Amino acid sequence: MESLFPKFQESMQERCYRMPKEDRKTQMAKIDVLLAITAAILVFLGVSGSFRRRCSNRAFSMVAFAAYTLTPAVVAYTLGLIQNAQFCSLRLPIWATFLVVFVGNVDSYNAHGMEDRERWKSFKVDSTAKCLMISWMIVSYVFLYGPMMCILFVILFMKFDGRARALLSASNSVMQKKYRYIADYMSTEHQSDGDPATMLGYRYLVGGAEEVKVHSLCSIAKWRPKAAPWQDGDAPNYRQMLEETNEVITIEKVWNCGGTLLSASGGGQNGRLKDLCLSFSLFKFICLRFTGYSLPQEAHRKLWRLIHHMLSEENGYERVFRVIEVELAFLFDLFYTKYPVKLHLCRSVHRLLLFPILVGVPLFLLYYGLWDEDVRTVVVILVLTTSILAVELTQFGILIFSEWAKVTYICKYVRHEWWQRSTCVEMLIGIMCRVWLVKPWGRQLRQYSLLKSYSYSPWKCIYNRGTAAYLDEKRNGQEQIDPTNLSEQVKKAIAQSLENDSTGYLERGQAALRRNNLSDVLSWACDLETTTHVILVWHIATTFCEHRLHRAELSAEHRDNLGIATNLSRYLAYLVAFAPRLLPGHPSRTEYIFDRAVGEARGLLRGRFVSTRERIERLNTVLNDNQCRDTIVGRGARLGMQLVNEVDDEGRICKVLADFWANMMLYVAPSNDTMAHANYLTTGGEFVTHVWVLVSHAGITRDPQSGEYQDGPERS
Repeated sequence: MESLFPKFQESMQERCYRMPKEDRKTQMAKIDVLLAITAAILVFLGVSGSFRRRCSNRAFSMVAFAAYTLTPAVVAYTLGLIQNAQFCSLRLPIWATFLVVFVGNVDSYNAHGMEDRERWKSFKVDSTAKCLMISWMIVSYVFLYGPMMCILFVILFMKFDGRARALLSASNSVMQKKYRYIADYMSTEHQSDGDPATMLGYRYLVGGAEEVKVHSLCSIAKWRPKAAPWQDGDAPNYRQMLEETNEVITIEKVWNCGGTLLSASGGGQNGRLKDLCLSFSLFKFICLRFTGYSLPQEAHRKLWRLIHHMLSEENGYERVFRVIEVELAFLFDLFYTKYPVKLHLCRSVHRLLLFPILVGVPLFLLYYGLWDEDVRTVVVILVLTTSILAVELTQFGILIFSEWAKVTYICKYVRHEWWQRSTCVEMLIGIMCRVWLVKPWGRQLRQYSLLKSYSYSPWKCIYNRGTAAYLDEKRNGQEQIDPTNLSEQVKKAIAQSLENDSTGYLERGQAALRRNNLSDVLSWACDLETTTHVILVWHIATTFCEHRLHRAELSAEHRDNLGIATNLSRYLAYLVAFAPRLLPGHPSRTEYIFDRAVGEARGLLRGRFVSTRERIERLNTVLNDNQCRDTIVGRGARLGMQLVNEVDDEGRICKVLADFWANMMLYVAPSNDTMAHANYLTTGGEFVTHVWVLVSHAGITRDPQSGEYQDGPERS
């Protein structure tokens, strides 16, 4: 090789001694500092990425966004310094390779928002360019450190392109092709009757029926032909049919598996393993919404029979919402992590083979640094080695205990009878499926009170024209109060309201008033101009009643009802103030109505330093002003006074308010803005998204007479 490239070798040797020693130390110090910063970002994204789905802390979201956004710039600048270094060091090509490999392969933080899904081509071009640049550097060092450079080539190409591949698998084009098969299948699946108790007839797909594969340059096995269980569709509909082979796992097969792990007596950890598979199969139905497909109404009715059966069980509402929580965890992972494309045997083998190399190379550098007697070098190598080790172990641990892995284990267990006869296999799967490293979500309701927060004004030193491009706009009156935990009583009230609905369409609280024989008296407050009007008027009235009722004299049941009403009232007011895209109607219209309500409250109730009790008392004076009777504040005061004066029992007031808000929670849930729900998954998720999934499965929509039957075209 020396005879072939003598001039190149001479230029490399000249480069190694071109820069004075002091200048070399200065430049290496800059590289070391940037490497340490990158390591810190790497650990943060790798370890905490999956926790986004249950963390609603605003500061955490801002730090995550900053880390995600700044990482490419920091890496590009560091690579530039390494590439232009006028000296030779074994550390340079090694750290350059590790930068490209790890920053682009953090499993738990694949994308920050839904917009990143369609940028997979940009990520692929960027990663290819960096790979070529690092390849050139490795080639230039082959003359000095031959064997080590070969190892770097192996690491570079075996870990290359993971992020772009995962983004491609979640892009609209691939998802539309993939879920076309499920849409075709579900167009005929509902034709068989189902028994919700035994799941006989519920042939919802769990595993083994994947059709679309994402090709990768570095994965030769993906190009090998694989027999698909899908049969070509015949004219005139050309709908593809599924051949139910042993490889295809359905809910029916999971429920009727003969193994002890999933048996009726064992129950699979109280049925949670079966429900995990149910969540995965229903998650595919939600994906149909994101790809623009819809299910026949008969399929919704069959699924509603299953939901109704689950709700009829003792504490069935807990089970239903637990299934939905895991559905949304699958949805979060599909859009924002790489777990869905990592659960293949060849990739698992690659990861296991690479792990000793990924840890061994930095340890070799540590040994090299100790001999170099450079304290800063040793410290940087220790930081980077620890970071790599922490991220790799964390990602590998989360991956094997992820919901995706658990479904894979259960599908293999159902598919192979000898697994069902092996006590060791059952014990191992049971232990792995019992571990939950990351909860599906935080189970919190964000809260807002108009009468407490209307006097709030954002700090001009933070929210102004100069910062508008970097911070979300914050308007007058937009101040949250402390969130509250989602209680069992709230979930039970919503489930009961759904079961009690007999019209087939959701109404703006009228059903709750009819059940309490107050429709003639209070129906005016449900027939207002928009849903935003109704929410704010009833929110003010609920706050009014909350301060007028004698809580100490209420029974436990009535206090629970008051807690349901208060929590849901403040939560829906929060959606008006902070998340209007999740409500019916255009978000700009909702924002304008909210701003006017804040302005009315400031003008009528006055006083930033007035206590909440005094503000409630001032609502009485609003009723005496004829000009204010038609405002949102005036209507809220009128409704609150009606409830207190015309409903004969305080316990009944609590019951009416609880029923109304549970009914309203269902009413606002149907939505075509799927992107909005997916985006809020990254900031802890919203409870209205869980209710949206529930009514979507049941095929329940709003009353067409309300004028808000649809909230616009399907947005996905």
